[in-house]
Amino acid sequence: MRLYKRNGVYHVTYQSRGGKQVRRSLKTREKRIAEQRAAKLELTIHEVHLFGKEPARSFKELMLNYLQAKQTSKGFARLQYACRPLIEYFADNDVTQLNETHVEQYITWRSQSVADGTIKREVGALSAAFNHAIRKHHWRIENPCRLAERPKEPKGRVRYLTHAEAHRLLQAAESPVNVKGVALTSQYKSPVLRDFIELALNTGCRKGELLNLKWENIDFSTRLLHLEQTKSGEWQTVPINEDARQVLVQRMRLRDEICPDTQWVFFHVVPALNTKVGDRVKNVRKAFSTACRRAGIGNFHIHDLRHTFASWLVMEGVPLFEVSKLLRHASIQMTERYAHLAPDYLHDAVASLGFSARFQHTEKPRRQCSIRMT
Repeated sequence: MRLYKRNGVYHVTYQSRGGKQVRRSLKTREKRIAEQRAAKLELTIHEVHLFGKEPARSFKELMLNYLQAKQTSKGFARLQYACRPLIEYFADNDVTQLNETHVEQYITWRSQSVADGTIKREVGALSAAFNHAIRKHHWRIENPCRLAERPKEPKGRVRYLTHAEAHRLLQAAESPVNVKGVALTSQYKSPVLRDFIELALNTGCRKGELLNLKWENIDFSTRLLHLEQTKSGEWQTVPINEDARQVLVQRMRLRDEICPDTQWVFFHVVPALNTKVGDRVKNVRKAFSTACRRAGIGNFHIHDLRHTFASWLVMEGVPLFEVSKLLRHASIQMTERYAHLAPDYLHDAVASLGFSARFQHTEKPRRQCSIRMT
């Protein structure tokens, strides 16, 4: 093992068991401390070779290996976002020394600033990173998340619009002016917003599914949307009702008039920074927030348009199983969050039994039932 200095910081270089040259920073500018750390590292390496002891593993190395393996997977941006506070908290800690207590301390720290649902996603990412290191890189470590006490599963959010609120929101989206009647800047308005909202309310599609919708994915003859980029990663179909069909026809006419060659249903109608006419609209978040504020609608997110679609169906008496199919949920349990919106459905189910307790004690003898063989 050789000790050397680079940019004022001491490093060591040595040959691994497999013959690979390894360079590692000792993270100090003082020679005495560097010599002590080098000696400790050399002892650890000998213990690994002689006794099979697992070497120290940096938490950052753990997360880097996992993120590199997942960078081409769907939802990578969201995974990165979940990993940032983990890296901030655990930093360069040795993962071989982490246990469930450290994970629970992280949960306590994060609970001061974020909701339980966010913490569950972050701890889930942490657990997946440990499992990846164990299975793929053969690290001899334990997953500390396995025994850690995690936050309870949060109740699914159900925020939906009334029909009156939906009408106000569509009006606000169609006339992008502020309360004084002054036209909004391009940052806070979107010429596609009304069509986007109306299509979301009538199909239950997610934001990404609509903004990535192409004309080739629409079959007017069968009245179906063929969704390519879905949450499950699989092709899915969505039925088109008459209101949704009219929105799509309007957008088709606009396409033919402005940009016949565009493949996108939601496209830019005027050039903007780094975008041309016909390019895909990537987000409507700011314009949507502005429209909600102007319509007097609070605590409402874009994804709540999907909740509104489901809630309206349930309140109209559509069975939960059918709603589940229309939402393309993986299981009926995901749809049960809307069950409380249909109390009459449960009453009807009990009424359909067709008898009451007063008939169970009749004095009339029971009629015998016989099966005649032919």
